[in-house]
Amino acid sequence: MSAPTYDPAAFHHFEHEGWERLSEGYHRHWETVTTQAIPSLLAAAGIAAGTSLLDVACGPGYASGAAAARGAEAVGIDFSANMVSLAESIFPDVDFRVADAEDLPFSDGSFDVVLINFGILHFPNPESALAQAHRVLKPDGTLAFTAWAEAEESAIAIAMGAIAEKGSLRVDLPPGTPLYRFGDPDECRAVLDEIGFADVTSTRLELSWRLPRPDVLMETFSQATARMSGLLKAQDPAALPGISAAMAARCAAYDQGGATVLPMPAVLTVANKD
Repeated sequence: MSAPTYDPAAFHHFEHEGWERLSEGYHRHWETVTTQAIPSLLAAAGIAAGTSLLDVACGPGYASGAAAARGAEAVGIDFSANMVSLAESIFPDVDFRVADAEDLPFSDGSFDVVLINFGILHFPNPESALAQAHRVLKPDGTLAFTAWAEAEESAIAIAMGAIAEKGSLRVDLPPGTPLYRFGDPDECRAVLDEIGFADVTSTRLELSWRLPRPDVLMETFSQATARMSGLLKAQDPAALPGISAAMAARCAAYDQGGATVLPMPAVLTVANKD
C-alpha cells in the first residue's frame, strides 16, 4: 500500500482537534444529512438480529444505534472522546469506545460487519484503516462505507465555490485525504482489491441537506465540520461577509418555499472479505 504524500500526524491532529471541538455542532446540523444513508448502508451490509457489527468513526452513533435497533450486537468507535460521550448520551444501550480506526483494539475475525458512515475521508491513512477493517472481519464478513460524491451542485461545491470567489482556497491547513477520493468507484475498487476484499460494488445515493434559509450555510459549516470550519477560520476576516453572501446567493436557487434543500450526493461501497 502506498504511503500518503502528506504528513499523516499533522492531519490526524487537525481532524482530532476539530471533532473534539465540533461534536455538538455536527449533531445539531448534520444528523438529518448523514442519517439518510443509514438505511441503505444497513441493508447493503445485511444487518439483522445477532449480527456482530463495528461502526468505525461512529461520531454521534447514528449507524450503531440504528443497527442495534435491528437487534445487531453493535460496537461504535471514534477517536474523539467528545463524540463518544455524545453517542453514549444518545444511545445509552450501545457499546461505544474511544479508539483509532488505524489501530483497532479488537482481535482478528471479531465482527460480521464493519461500517464507516462518512468517516473514511477523515482518516490520515485510509488504506491502513481499511486494512484494519479487513483484519477484524470474520471470513466472508462485509465492509460497507459511504463517502461524498463530487458534484457541481452539492452543498460542498457551493461552499467551496463561494470561498474561491470571495476568499482563498490557498491557506495554511494540513493537507489530508482528498475529499472526494472515495466517491470514485474505480478508486474504491482499486484500493479494496489491493487490501484483499472481493465483490466490490459502489452505488450512488442522492441525499439532501435541508436548511431553514439560504443564508445559514456558512454558519452551519463553521459550527459542524473540521475541514470546512478550518478553511473558513483561515480566511481574511474582511472576506467573510462576502463569502457568506456568495454562499447565500448560490443557495437561493435551491429554495423550496420556506426551506433551502441542497443536494448532497454520496457513494455507498460494499465489499466482502475473502
